[in-house]
Amino acid sequence: MDHSRHHHHHDGHAHDGHEHTHDEHHDHSHGAGNAAPAHGHSHGEPTGNAIEKIGFTRSQFLRICLAGVAAGAVAPSLGASAQAATASKPRTDSYDDPVVFNELSPYRQFLKKEGIPVYEGGFIDVNKVELKPWKRVGALGAYIFLEGTAGTVDAWVCEIPPGGQTTAERHIFEEQILVLSGKGRTQVWQGDPKNAITLEWERGAVFPSPLNAWHRHINTGKDPVRMVAITNAPLLIDIFRHTDFIFDNDHVFTERFDGRKDYFSPKPAAFYPTVARDRTGKTNARGHHSYTIVNYVPNVWKAELHPAGQGVDDYDTHYAMARNSMALHVEQFPTGTYERCHRHGPGSTIILLDGSGFSMMWPSEIGTTPFKDGKQRQVQLFDWKEGTLVVPPLQWYHQHFNSGKTPARFVKLGGWNNDLYPFTTTLVSDPGRTEIDYPDEDPRVREIFVERLAGTGGQFKMPESVFKKR
Repeated sequence: MDHSRHHHHHDGHAHDGHEHTHDEHHDHSHGAGNAAPAHGHSHGEPTGNAIEKIGFTRSQFLRICLAGVAAGAVAPSLGASAQAATASKPRTDSYDDPVVFNELSPYRQFLKKEGIPVYEGGFIDVNKVELKPWKRVGALGAYIFLEGTAGTVDAWVCEIPPGGQTTAERHIFEEQILVLSGKGRTQVWQGDPKNAITLEWERGAVFPSPLNAWHRHINTGKDPVRMVAITNAPLLIDIFRHTDFIFDNDHVFTERFDGRKDYFSPKPAAFYPTVARDRTGKTNARGHHSYTIVNYVPNVWKAELHPAGQGVDDYDTHYAMARNSMALHVEQFPTGTYERCHRHGPGSTIILLDGSGFSMMWPSEIGTTPFKDGKQRQVQLFDWKEGTLVVPPLQWYHQHFNSGKTPARFVKLGGWNNDLYPFTTTLVSDPGRTEIDYPDEDPRVREIFVERLAGTGGQFKMPESVFKKR
């Protein structure tokens, strides 16, 4: 795929009469942080060149048109009316359809047909990302498809105007939603819309759209509603290759949603406390995080958390929502502290809720002590604040530092480290999560944090005991 062809200015003006294409990278950092200088490709800044608007030659314009025709020939339409409760329309795709080599992936073709911006790169501010009319959904929207996902999950941001609502839809990919601003309600049903159950929500709510259940979101307030969601659509669309199967499928997953009236009760159905893992390596005890079985959290900014053990006096709660295989948790750690460095599979989509600080990341191939080994040029540092969305790249070592004045809280809305519904493949699900314990970390890591704290007037609050070998 040629990522260097065109770079567009998302300024709301007409683009020379052509459809906007989304198979190239865009630079939309929106000041989400100060990245380290790029060495090769930096994961601390979005991809793409300087934003510029360029004209098209006739041959370029024709190439775009032909690409659109080719995509239309292999990407079927998006299924029946949202109100349909009858059997799906007959399938028309033929075994004799032509084979095309080196075509865009089915998911990339889907993104192009969606007709809204697609933001790529290292991180982005979900509160500031620019949105465009999203015809299929009936609202404003944009996709976020960061490199750290390794193509296994995506994110969308949607804005619904006062008095507006989204078009009802269902789909066989999982979707976990965070309300960033505004208030409203979501209706969910199977079969007859008269049987819909309704969830009322405000800023901070987290809930799923249950697998393949009809759902629509309605703005009941005076301000725009902005929500962000993580989905595993890329995997599902690439596997089945037919969006009518994805969005117009009659199978009812009753174990995910059975229509019960208290489905979205904020009262957990069950709670399992943290079981500490063995960090000495003397046993194979893996332990697990605290798990709350619930389908609705009214406000993740205020959600009750439990001792986590990933850092110093840090707290978290993992949520099992709608029996999804994607993971979900809220975590908080104090000022002047940082988490153990660790690495895992792709797709762990973090959205910062409170606090400010920075993260450090580097590829695992350069080892656990990159500064000591003279490979510091490959270490990426970037700053974060409320609204920053970041996905640590596949198996990159990473750790988060709270250099701000308040506890840092984030929600992880997607990813595959799920103790309840693990995958067999270790490409995405990573049961043997690797970490660097404090005594074994590169000493320069601590020094950088102390220097940063001195710059902000913060205080280093890591107890000396955690750096001593056990």
